[in-house]
Amino acid sequence: MKKYLKLLLILLIAAINFNIFLKPMKLVTGGNQGLAIIIHELIKMPHSTIVLIINLLMLILSYIFLKKETTLGTVIATISYPLFIKLTSFFNLNISTNLLNVIITGIISGLTNGYIYKLGFTAGGINTIAPIINKYKNIKVGTINLIINIIILLIGCFQFGIKKLLYAIVVIIINSILINLVMYGKFLKRK
Repeated sequence: MKKYLKLLLILLIAAINFNIFLKPMKLVTGGNQGLAIIIHELIKMPHSTIVLIINLLMLILSYIFLKKETTLGTVIATISYPLFIKLTSFFNLNISTNLLNVIITGIISGLTNGYIYKLGFTAGGINTIAPIINKYKNIKVGTINLIINIIILLIGCFQFGIKKLLYAIVVIIINSILINLVMYGKFLKRK
């Protein structure tokens, strides 16, 4: 039970990070959040609804390829993360320096994602793909996340421009480094 409470707290922090930094800056850094920002811009569907739909699709993959406990954690994330995005959508923190926003969101994203994986869960959504690949190939979760997020990032670049791309790259690099540091205690060396 303690493990699931930790998961909920981490997801709440991730949702606040999304609403304070990623959404207002329209930073497409990958994952559910990046896809939600892109799709919202195209069809004006609420971010939380988009995240929920992506999560439900990825939940099916988790059920097929990952452990039952991981899938249970994904069920929790599938429901609670979009709910937390909705509940914290009023959060606003006006830091006037974009680079500082980028560094802070990269750190928060890396720590929350890393601890979710370290607990043996996924955050749901697109992040479910990384542990599935890791299960069958000896590639670190943070590295897989980096590749997936770069693909989503390039899509966002077409939508929001090169300046947002450069900011997003910084977030993704910080995120990936911190995921590996949290999970493995190191960045480049193998286990």
